[in-house]
Amino acid sequence: MAWTTLAPAAALDLKFPEWLLFVVTHDGAGHYDLMPAGWAMQCSLDPPMLAVALHAQRYSLAQIRATGEFGLAFAGLGQHELITWSGTRSGREVDKFAAYPIRHSPGSATGVPLIDGCALAFECRLASELPAGDHVIVTGHIAAAHRAEPPVSKLVNFGGWYAPAVAAPDDVC
Repeated sequence: MAWTTLAPAAALDLKFPEWLLFVVTHDGAGHYDLMPAGWAMQCSLDPPMLAVALHAQRYSLAQIRATGEFGLAFAGLGQHELITWSGTRSGREVDKFAAYPIRHSPGSATGVPLIDGCALAFECRLASELPAGDHVIVTGHIAAAHRAEPPVSKLVNFGGWYAPAVAAPDDVC
C-alpha cells in the first residue's frame, strides 16, 4: 500500500461524513438558542456523557457557561434549511426562535427545549471544559434522552451537502 502525504487541513476535508446536530441552549430567562455542530461524540458510559467542540467565541458556549445546561439534538430529515439558516446567524444578534419557526417542546430534566423534527435529543448538564486550540470541548452528563416518535432518520454532513443516514439491511457490515 502506498501513502500520499497531505496538509492537515486537506486531510481533514476528507473525514466526512459526520453527524449533524444542534447545540441547544437557554439563558435562564426563557430565551432559547441553537447552532449547528458536527464535532460531537459519546465520551463515557458510566456515567453516560456526551462531548461537543464549540468555537471559543460562540454565544452558545457563553450560555452553557451561564446556565450549566445544554442540549444536543441530532438533526432529522427535512431540517437542512434550519441547519443552514441557524449556522449563518449568531444568537447574540438574532433571537432565532422568534425569527424562524423553530418548533420545539419542553425538555423534561433541564431548561433546554427539544427541537421537534430531530431524530434524538439529549439534555445535558455541564461536566467539564477542555481548551482545544480555537475550540473548547464541552462535556455533559446526560440528564435525559429522547427519541422522535415515529423514528426519524438522522442527517449526516458530506462536507457541505446533507443526506439521511439510512442503511438497508444488506448494507450493514
